[in-house]
Parts: sequence; C-alpha cells; structure tokens
Amino acid sequence: MTELSNTYIVSDEQRRFYDENGYLVIKGLLDFATLYNYKQRFLQICKGTVDKGNITVVKEISLKDKGVTGENLINKLQEIHYDDVFMTYTEHPRVLEVVSQFIGQDLRVMNSMFINKPPGSVSHPPHQDLYYFPFRPVEKIIAAWTAIDDVTIENGCLYVIPKSHKQGILYPHAILTGASRLYHGVQHAAPEDARVHLEMSPGDTVFFHPLLVHGSGANVSKRHRKCVTAHYASERCAYVSVRGTVQEHIAREVEAEAGRRGFELSFEDTWKIKSKSITLPSKL
Repeated sequence: MTELSNTYIVSDEQRRFYDENGYLVIKGLLDFATLYNYKQRFLQICKGTVDKGNITVVKEISLKDKGVTGENLINKLQEIHYDDVFMTYTEHPRVLEVVSQFIGQDLRVMNSMFINKPPGSVSHPPHQDLYYFPFRPVEKIIAAWTAIDDVTIENGCLYVIPKSHKQGILYPHAILTGASRLYHGVQHAAPEDARVHLEMSPGDTVFFHPLLVHGSGANVSKRHRKCVTAHYASERCAYVSVRGTVQEHIAREVEAEAGRRGFELSFEDTWKIKSKSITLPSKL
C-alpha cells in the first residue's frame, strides 16, 4: 500500500468549486489504517476499556427505549480533540493542509465528533453550522467531515444545498419534529429537489462553509454509518454577542445545558473553553 504524502494542494478548479458551491469532496484523503485506529478507539470507549476523559458520549434518543446497548445505542462522541488517538484526526497533516488553504495558517479546532449513527437513527435536520458559533468572520471558519464506513443514502449520508451559503444569510432555526435535543433546523431552506446527497467511500472527506445548508437522512440500513468530523476557525476570529439574533435561542439552550452539568458559562465561554489552538506540521 502506498503511503500518502502529508501534503495536499487544493487546485484552482477545486477552490472555484468550493467558492461557488460551499463544499468540496476530496476522494481518499485519509488511508485505511488511520480510519481503523479511529474505529477501534470508538469501540474501546463504548466498552469502557479506556478512560473517555472529557469526551461526551451521546446516545441515540430514538433507540433508548428499545433495549439496545453499547455500539448500537451510541450516536456520537463529542469533544474528541483532546483524546490521544482522535487528535490525530483533528491535527492530521493532510486535513490541516487543506483547511489552512481556505482559512489561513493560524488555526483553532473548535468542535470535534466521532459520529456512529447506528441502525434506526433518525435524520439530522437541515441546518447551518454558523447557527451554533458565536465567532466571526464566516470566511475564516470551515468544517471537515471524513467517512470511515461506506456512506450511502440508505444509511443516512450527508446532503447539501449547493450555493446556499452565497446568500450570506443565517436563517432562523427551530426545534423540528423528531429531532434530538440541541438539533435545531431550518424549515424551508432545504427543499427535497435541491438536495445533493454525498455518498462517500472510506477516507473521502468533505469540507464545507459554515453557512451551507446541510443535513443527513435517517439510517434505515442494518449497518452503522461512522465518520469523524471537526470544525476549524482562524485564531484571528473574534467572539460576538448573539443576543437579539436568530442564535439567541440556541445560546440559551447551551447555557442551560452547562447549568445542568454544574457550570455557569456563557455561550461564548463554552466555545473558548473547549476549543484548542493547533500548530501546523513543519515542512522542513
């Protein structure tokens, strides 16, 4: 097996596609061995054979009352970017190489997740990632999402609304029927006929703009749909107040969630605390 170079240069054509459509899929960005390590780490945490540290384990609400356990109940792991194994994704040279070409060299990883999506998982409503972020400017924020398993429409692949970022609008979001807590969505900005479904193979990685409307379908297959994802922002981004904006609702929910865990934190402070400055690998 040929070892992948740490370097990946985004072509002019790829850059134009991203600027025009708000997303870019790069085939085979990560190798099988790397993906296998992430899957094994996830299973270790599911079984409790390693300390999960500060990782938050999120169960699939729709399956809680059906008697499923372990891997078949866990929807995702959140805040994985301090874990010794998962940080090799959030700080992977090939991922950072692409991210830095879009938003610059000075980077913070703001959010990270290993998403499992077991059979029976519900859909993730159409939304914009910026809705959850109290920092700007938008052009200095980007997401990376890498398939670990084959990702298909049947097992709930991502879908995007191409060019939806170009309006420059952050839409009002609301709690939609059947969605999990903190999963807000936009009602009318993602018509079925405008959705492009991103079926992907292991190692394929999509990068997307924080205003891009996107979501994912329900997993109606008998297979899990595993992926790993992270959001990055430039160190030059600044925190902004979201009071009186369409983000105020989610801000209050996040603050209430922190309160339930015994912390008095503002929406902005939650992001300051959990984010992590990262250093690009030296090219010497």
